[in-house]
Amino acid sequence: MELHLLFGLAISACFPVAGDRILMRDLTAALPAFASADAEQIIGFAPAPGAQRRLSAGEVSRLAASNGVANEMVEPVCFERKLTPLTKELVTSAMRASLPAGAEFELLEFSHVRIPEGTLEFSRNGLPPARPDSPRDPVIWRGSVKYAAAQNMPIWAKARVWISIPSVIAAHDLSPGKPIEPDQIRMGIIESGPYSQGEALSAEQVVGLTPRRPIRAGQPIPSSAVETPVEVERGEMVGLEARFGGALLKLMVRAEKAGRVGDAIPVRNVESGKGFQARIIRKGWVAVE
Repeated sequence: MELHLLFGLAISACFPVAGDRILMRDLTAALPAFASADAEQIIGFAPAPGAQRRLSAGEVSRLAASNGVANEMVEPVCFERKLTPLTKELVTSAMRASLPAGAEFELLEFSHVRIPEGTLEFSRNGLPPARPDSPRDPVIWRGSVKYAAAQNMPIWAKARVWISIPSVIAAHDLSPGKPIEPDQIRMGIIESGPYSQGEALSAEQVVGLTPRRPIRAGQPIPSSAVETPVEVERGEMVGLEARFGGALLKLMVRAEKAGRVGDAIPVRNVESGKGFQARIIRKGWVAVE
């Protein structure tokens, strides 16, 4: 019998492989004579995307012998990983799946490549931080196609990505260190990076806090810009509660450092000159055990 009648015509093109391994069914697609062999038998690793894996004539002959196929000299066989074009629909779907509810985006461009079968991801880490003054500026969002347990193919997309969120806004200029009053703020809607929702504060949370830096009227007030006010100032005379067993002693001491409730600060008894550590328990008061 002529060789090409048994194994098919000479192979001129590579045959596609869908998974991470080349299976016997992939070889059968190239050489039908192997149809009697176990279709799930693993032949070898699939090549990386864009690469080829060739089985030599000798390798094919050995496979034929081990699977009961007529052991004659055959043509080599070429395999390549199955690739499909990356489409706008795939990119859009993957970006939407990664973004929080309410986030918006405009896809401008993306990498026009062929990708293997796998999971398309645009993770939060691949998105650059948004500029506070212009969150809709285009950015390059780095993504990947996960096509094996530990293998990824990089892709990218150029897009505008933002979210509109309620925010506390300064109604007047706010100075550092001065507690914020209710009439100094108002609620409004701002645009920000898509993952900024966790930073938003309510008006009730902001009242009584102090700005870390000057905040101009009309600017939003993020959590990073405010802090709990200082309850004890450095050099201030404060009350001290000292417990000794069942006895409670109260006297006045001088704070050697500013602090907030819960902070341990150095204080000094001005009469004896003795210094020690005390913990701030409320405004104007510290305690030691």
